[in-house]
Amino acid sequence: MKLSIVDWFGYNLPPQERVKLIKEAGFSAVMLLWADYFDEDYRLFPEYARQAGLEVENAHAPYMNANFLWRDNAVGQGCLEELLACVEDCAWHEIPTLVMHPENKNGSEAVALPESYDVGLDRIKRIVELAERMNVNVAIENMSRPEFLACIFGGIESERLGFCFDSGHCHVFTPQIDLLTAYGDKLMALHLHDNDGKEDWHTLPFSGDIDWKDFAENLTKLHYQGNIALEVGCEKFQHIKDPREFLSFAIASAERIFV
Repeated sequence: MKLSIVDWFGYNLPPQERVKLIKEAGFSAVMLLWADYFDEDYRLFPEYARQAGLEVENAHAPYMNANFLWRDNAVGQGCLEELLACVEDCAWHEIPTLVMHPENKNGSEAVALPESYDVGLDRIKRIVELAERMNVNVAIENMSRPEFLACIFGGIESERLGFCFDSGHCHVFTPQIDLLTAYGDKLMALHLHDNDGKEDWHTLPFSGDIDWKDFAENLTKLHYQGNIALEVGCEKFQHIKDPREFLSFAIASAERIFV
């Protein structure tokens, strides 16, 4: 079982030190945030990670303006151009998969659906078409509204288009829908984290009340061959001041899922 974790896991450390600690903890891969939300030098992260001996599993596209992707305005067009540039960056940096949001939820509040999906669907088609030419995968992450997933996967056929299952988002917003099984044949990435079903904590598995036994059974049925990937921060673990200790807990929590 290969384990992966997001490069920003809640401790204010230089990125080169973070990836070094991730490798030393026992992770074999890292997921990168492809935006300057935390670090301005994010474009150097693939080099940092590989120098540390880590596989770069995927890059997470910017998401702040994702809701505008479905609107016919300048901000939406800018969002499209930003995502197209991310696909090109993934190809250039030899990152196999770009994870993108179809929407940007506000905390634990579901977003409103657009009056029409046409503009957004056409833009995502353009993103996928570029990804096909660049040999990059595009994984759509489940957020607050499963309607976006149904629209995208129902409207676009491509081997380069897949699904990123986010356990925490599913638990808060769509606990009644087995999204992992519904789109399991398209599964390209995992974002595993826990919460109480009310707030999106992004904390370690077994810190909330997600049924991890059920998750493990469903994932096993899919014969998933990718990394077991944690998208976590130190929420609920702020008492742990040493990032090494936190990463040790993270490894243990990931391994416990399949015990």
